[in-house]
Amino acid sequence: MTSSSRWPAVAAAVLFLFLVSFFAPLSAKGTNNIFYAGVGLPALLWWLCRPRVATRVFAVAPAVFALAAGLVLWLAARDLSFLREGLYLLALYLACVMLERTRPGVEQAFAGFALVAVVMLACATVLWLQAYHADGIWVRVELWGQSANPVYAALLITSALVFGWMFVLEARLAAASRWAHAVGLLVLTAACVLCAMIFQARSALLGFGLFIAAYIVQRRLVGAGVVAAGTVVLVLAWSGLGQTLSERGLSYRLDIWADALRRVLADCNAVLGCGRDDYRFAGEFFHPHSAYVSMFYHGGAVAAGLLLALLGLLFVQGWRVRSRWLLVALVGWGGVATATSGLVSSPRPLWVFFWVPTLMALIDVGRPALAAYLRARDG
Repeated sequence: MTSSSRWPAVAAAVLFLFLVSFFAPLSAKGTNNIFYAGVGLPALLWWLCRPRVATRVFAVAPAVFALAAGLVLWLAARDLSFLREGLYLLALYLACVMLERTRPGVEQAFAGFALVAVVMLACATVLWLQAYHADGIWVRVELWGQSANPVYAALLITSALVFGWMFVLEARLAAASRWAHAVGLLVLTAACVLCAMIFQARSALLGFGLFIAAYIVQRRLVGAGVVAAGTVVLVLAWSGLGQTLSERGLSYRLDIWADALRRVLADCNAVLGCGRDDYRFAGEFFHPHSAYVSMFYHGGAVAAGLLLALLGLLFVQGWRVRSRWLLVALVGWGGVATATSGLVSSPRPLWVFFWVPTLMALIDVGRPALAAYLRARDG
């Protein structure tokens, strides 16, 4: 095997390592270095080595990229660190494009990540049941590394489960029979609800809820979706396990958001926002615990409007082409409504459950333009 024929497998393997590194007992710096050296820098060099056609990579979805550029530049006017982080996200997009021309690619790397995530869910389930057997209490399981944050762990795993359904199981079960497909959908729902309970992460449940709502509408499975949701609700109510999702109340979210909005309107500027600062929300929290509230806090109404326009446009275009990645991305879109400190960032777990599916949905939208770019580049 020549070095050129080995390259796609190596690139996909490094992307896989980056994705699963969030489950490993690594520091954020260690995870970042995997991306910078193994994914981001090679992708940038690959892109820049053909400067004549470099800008055509954005022809995939010009309006979406225009909104994204406007958003990053607006935020960077408030704090230059946003420009650096925007370049990191550009490198991630270029890596996705680079791997789309080969197999294995992003889909195969994400499939490997999904397998690891299923193993992590199994381990978490065992720990959860052992703790209940020992103390009679349904504990909130914590894993390792950056997934020690239970909300991130739940969103990573839920995104993986939804990916497995969309890319591996759905077509096979639908081809087998309607009943097999319906039972599979019920099992998926149960697994995602179980994940939310184990990590007591309602953000993951919100993300899955957004996915399942879009899925049953697009696939015209409203009846099956209602039956699956009703069955899960009845089981949770009958078993008492549903209480594990309500034990932590609203986790001060409403107080945090109200304080963030108050500060923007009273102390900063509703149009410009407050930028990045050291403000403690509700007296103790370092960020607003919502990507969308954070966007308004950092960049005001302009940034929030650009973000919503970007996501709205991508949703419409992705829905039109029936992008499977778009439905996977909805887990992240819904989950970050009550989690994370913002979307424009250095490598973090949200890159896995938000940005990778979103960027792949973007690629789905403009596959003809992408094919033209790759032909011009490699021709």
